Amino acid sequence: MSLTLLSLNKQLFSRTLSRYGPMLLQTAASSDTVTPQTAAYRLKSKEWVETNEKKLNRPLSPHIQIYRFPLQVYTSGFHRFTGLILNGKILSYIYAMNIPSWAIFSIKLMIAWPVTYHTVNGIRHLAWDTGRGFEKYETITAVVIGTSILAAIGLALL
Repeated sequence: MSLTLLSLNKQLFSRTLSRYGPMLLQTAASSDTVTPQTAAYRLKSKEWVETNEKKLNRPLSPHIQIYRFPLQVYTSGFHRFTGLILNGKILSYIYAMNIPSWAIFSIKLMIAWPVTYHTVNGIRHLAWDTGRGFEKYETITAVVIGTSILAAIGLALL
């Protein structure tokens, strides 16, 4: 049994890698690759695409010019960005600089806000993993942003 499966897998693998393999769409059939019905279907479908798609001139759906991304797309991307910032060595660079005292609050705020946003948004994602919070996602997103800003200001004032 195992020799038969090994032989079959070897044949399928070599057909896949060859230029006559089943993964390649072909216009003509040969007896060792596809049936004549399959080859005829592939040829007919290729002809339909060439004639009708050019005639219809349809955009991809949803088209980027008419699709409006929801706020969650941006907050999810920013969540990933703040995670990358947190993994960097920002604090070690700040300690190495000679920073005047008047700029300390703004620097602390620039560090505290990605931390608080990433934390609060991570809690939201944990709630989403349990299946909660999808019905009021816009309100929850606004709460995440507001809470992270207030928490960042509070941390920077310490």
